Amino acid sequence: MANTETRKIDRLNTESDRRVEERADELTRSETQFKMRARLLDIASEAIIVRDMNGLISFWNAGAEKTYGWTREDAIGRNIHQFLQTTFPVPHEQVEKELGEKRFWHGRLTQSKRNGERIILDCRKTMNDENDAVLEVNRDITTVIKAEEMLRASEKLAAMGRVAGIIAHEINNPLAAITNIFYLLRNHPLLSDEPRALVERAEQELDRVSHITRQTLSFYRESKQPIMIFMPELLDDVLELQQRLLRESKITVRRIYQSTAPVTGYPSELRQVFMNLVGNAIQAMAEGGTLGVFVRESTDWTKNQRGTIVSVIDTGMGIQPEDAQRLFQPFFSTKSTKGTGLGLWISQGIVQKYDGRITCRTIRGKGGNVTCFRVFLPGIGALDRAHHVENDTASHELNAPAAH
Repeated sequence: MANTETRKIDRLNTESDRRVEERADELTRSETQFKMRARLLDIASEAIIVRDMNGLISFWNAGAEKTYGWTREDAIGRNIHQFLQTTFPVPHEQVEKELGEKRFWHGRLTQSKRNGERIILDCRKTMNDENDAVLEVNRDITTVIKAEEMLRASEKLAAMGRVAGIIAHEINNPLAAITNIFYLLRNHPLLSDEPRALVERAEQELDRVSHITRQTLSFYRESKQPIMIFMPELLDDVLELQQRLLRESKITVRRIYQSTAPVTGYPSELRQVFMNLVGNAIQAMAEGGTLGVFVRESTDWTKNQRGTIVSVIDTGMGIQPEDAQRLFQPFFSTKSTKGTGLGLWISQGIVQKYDGRITCRTIRGKGGNVTCFRVFLPGIGALDRAHHVENDTASHELNAPAAH
């Protein structure tokens, strides 16, 4: 009888040990799976956040650290929407109501990073089965949204350019007729000296209008094939288009063209580059200054390549050292809300397409700052004699640019 009871106890102990081992193995597997899931969440590029129904953060993965700039220690226990200064597309109460009813919400939020930058996020919220926690998966789509906006803006500008070209073309026909009429009128034998002088003045103004229409047509007419481009002519066109802003900003222009060696390419693309550089220089000299535009032949020794260097130099506020490394990054701007941050990035892309380079540096001195943007474009041509054009008001020369 005692042996029977002993065997029963042994079997129970064995069964108990087996169950304990199975439970331990199960817990170990669960723990392993949990750790694996946690690691997967942590290596995800999206910001994955868990918070309770009061908004207090309990989980903050590495993707969230990268997206927002805040560490896990900074975020845990903070109210998510106060912490990130969330702006909802609809009232917050409406989002929470939909989340409670459907257990899921998808939309776009605007939140703040640690450095104060506002970003746009694609957000997915899911409530757990116990209704006491919410999982949020946020993906930064700021760059995508801005790129879409800029694409729409560029399409509008392209359409405006085509319309401007059509208008300029249509104006040319009656303009030619009016010019011929004034020519006949000026040479009419019955016309006295005083009216003839007025007719001559009218002809001069008509010439200006004709020049503007030709310039507009050339600016927006894209070549189907690359053509020979003479940089002095292209730069003169750009400066003439910016003449009003230069005059209003009291900026003196100094032009030194030491080479007319041609560059092969598309005029509208290079106009875009130098319109951007000259426009930036004008904005940097809101209180007036001197704008230097220099052209010379040079060699890119890194590629042993002969070409043309165009330097656009201003005496404006200069570029801060901490900004210099980011100048050509998309959406980086030193103009606060006024700039899109795409001008220099697009310009660099165009120049690189020509196998060229664009660089920038600021020299700071007691007399002020001098900033030089230098564009190297490959090309072949003999060094031509200096073609030097100066504005009548350019009495004080740029000293620092001579070093560039």
